[in-house]
Amino acid sequence: MGITVEELVDLLARVRERAPGLVVGLSGRYTVMGDLHGDYRTLRQVLNEFEGPYLFLGDYVDRGNMGLEVVAEVFQLFVEGRAVALRGNHESPIMNVDGGFLDELCEKVGSKCGEVYAEFERAFAGLPLAAVINQEAVALHGGIPLRADMSPATLEDVKSVSGDLTIPADPIAFQVLWNDPCEECADYAPSPRGPGAWLFGASVTAAFHRASGTSVLIRGHTYTPRGCAISHGGTVITVFSSAAPPYRETRPKIAIVGRGIEVFDVYTKRPVSRAEMKPLWL
Repeated sequence: MGITVEELVDLLARVRERAPGLVVGLSGRYTVMGDLHGDYRTLRQVLNEFEGPYLFLGDYVDRGNMGLEVVAEVFQLFVEGRAVALRGNHESPIMNVDGGFLDELCEKVGSKCGEVYAEFERAFAGLPLAAVINQEAVALHGGIPLRADMSPATLEDVKSVSGDLTIPADPIAFQVLWNDPCEECADYAPSPRGPGAWLFGASVTAAFHRASGTSVLIRGHTYTPRGCAISHGGTVITVFSSAAPPYRETRPKIAIVGRGIEVFDVYTKRPVSRAEMKPLWL
């Protein structure tokens, strides 16, 4: 670990101080990375070979064995103003106990791991849930949340989330991190991921974009060996950027968002055409 415990705690405090709110407005060109899950090698390759600034879609930790290095690097870029770091469903204690990050942290920082993890919980809870780029593209980790009446929530609903966000317990915040698009769903259906999560269909996506004045949703969350997928006629794009041990067969992808969205293969730096992007199936 290339950072001391004291430096790590200070970094997490600076992340909290810079918390920009739950929905961030961005303009310009961004290199977008999906789930990393402790894949420090791919992170470094993207930082070395693709121009910033960067937008990370969450899931920095768990499953891979260098989650601490990944999240520390991402957070350092964030506090330096070189990146925006969104929250994923693995930035939560309900995942980190069994997902591996807590064990990794204890192995690397020793007896202070409980104290340090409490600081991570606080930092994770303050991360933004979504970003809007050039008033055109919405970026988030999981998917479009649903209100209690099962109508699509709006970005204003996400901005209005309050209360304890450690888990998070709020259903809209939870669904932003956990929901997935569904090609076969007319509107919505229960998610195989479990209680509180939903699959959303093309009609939900269309209603969300109409309300937001946007045209495309870029997300991570769902593993696909190709590293990218397209849903709902191109209005939802999934990128997955990890080749950590559980995902060794993945071809990691990133997206560049500016005037439109273009997906790139991390290894070849070749753009991926829409024709090559297959529908996402859970």
